[in-house]
Amino acid sequence: MAGMSNTLIDKIVNATTPTGAAGIPGTYTAYSASAMKVRLNSTASSAASAGTEITGTGYTAGGTALANAITASSGGTGVTLPATTALSWTNTSGGAWSIVSFDLTDNAGARAWFGNFNGQPISVANGNTFQIAVAGISINAA
Repeated sequence: MAGMSNTLIDKIVNATTPTGAAGIPGTYTAYSASAMKVRLNSTASSAASAGTEITGTGYTAGGTALANAITASSGGTGVTLPATTALSWTNTSGGAWSIVSFDLTDNAGARAWFGNFNGQPISVANGNTFQIAVAGISINAA
């Protein structure tokens, strides 16, 4: 069985995550040179397609921008995000949100990574806050 070298893992992960200043992706021209975003979905994301983005007051369509660079992958370790500040959304829509997955996208909406949350669907009632802690998302190509 073939494997991927740690050097290549580092290059792929660092080029497709917000390892650049102000949350922009590393040096990879396929992604926009603006802050990457975390988008929340009410259905499962897959390699083939993004989940259905949640809607409502308290959530910004297209996702929330990451403000800071994350620590780059080294030796095939992968990365964690967000870097220094938790991401949070307070539901003021009137009804509950059902959160199943997230997509990490560039500023133009091109998907890089996705993940389905453990224990999903996560119900966030009106007036409650959903938060992703610092280093709450782990990404590794291995």
